[in-house]
Amino acid sequence: MDQSQRKSELLEKYMNNSCTRQEFDELFDLLKQSDNFDDFDSAFKSHWDDAPNTATPKPANWDDIQQNVVMRLWSMRRGRVRIKYFIAILLICSSALFLFNRYQKPEAPVYQTARTTAAKTKVVLLADGTRVTLNANSTLRYPDDFNADKREVYLTGEAYFEVFHDENKPFVIHSGKLLTHVLGTTFTVSAYPQLASPLNVTVLTGKVAVKHQQANALAVLTRGQSATMNQGKTQFELTKLKNPEDAIAWIDDKLIFENADLKQVATVLSNKFGVNIIIKDKQLANQRITAIFQGQGLQSILKAVTKITHTNYTNANNSTYTISTN
Repeated sequence: MDQSQRKSELLEKYMNNSCTRQEFDELFDLLKQSDNFDDFDSAFKSHWDDAPNTATPKPANWDDIQQNVVMRLWSMRRGRVRIKYFIAILLICSSALFLFNRYQKPEAPVYQTARTTAAKTKVVLLADGTRVTLNANSTLRYPDDFNADKREVYLTGEAYFEVFHDENKPFVIHSGKLLTHVLGTTFTVSAYPQLASPLNVTVLTGKVAVKHQQANALAVLTRGQSATMNQGKTQFELTKLKNPEDAIAWIDDKLIFENADLKQVATVLSNKFGVNIIIKDKQLANQRITAIFQGQGLQSILKAVTKITHTNYTNANNSTYTISTN
């Protein structure tokens, strides 16, 4: 290959973004040493004619730069000098643009926050098509767009997730000390901030990995499996549900307690009705019940719960209830 062909080949490779660092240096050396630029003309003209008119990123206004360069070049007298400087400036500008795109920091995501109050639920549609249903007294913080290599959201409270499958971008939920990692599936996460409230993940479809960051406990769950981390424990309590859809019964205003202890019942009722339910006796708090309630008010549910557990409840004011054996 003669030098004329080599010049044309190197310029063509550079313009197609396929030259190596060594070839790039060789091209610059040829530009600096050459007195005859006709060898570059065919490759340059072909690339210029075929180049799309694309927008360039901010903050550099490359259109203005190009226009300014062209005006200066056409004011020059000698055509070969015009080509020489045009190519040199084009390479410099292209290199600057490449470095700008290569090393600029990604923009910080803009987050939105969705909240629910007592006795209210809300559906939130995320940018990737994921659907999140928030239970009462819950908060979801999520980005406008998922531009990073994973999709991350932040939950306080309880939510049902229907995650859009994307094997290239795992979906991660931060909920207190729980970290839930999925690709695409349906599941619930319960992480209310109350001290006595257990942390729970229940899978309806697919597979979910859940980790408790403080205890360093890890569990991988499939359909119908539930992982619960109780206060003071270092391992998940794993259970298998007969009907996994019971975990989202609250969406239909239904409460299903299956072998749930009384402190769990108190937490659910407190969040649903926006009250504070106190269980005076620790042993009583561990007593378990199985019951289903739908469309019933707080007073009606408390009467049923205390009847099942052979206890009583008192109402000191409109927002505080106490369950005891007295």
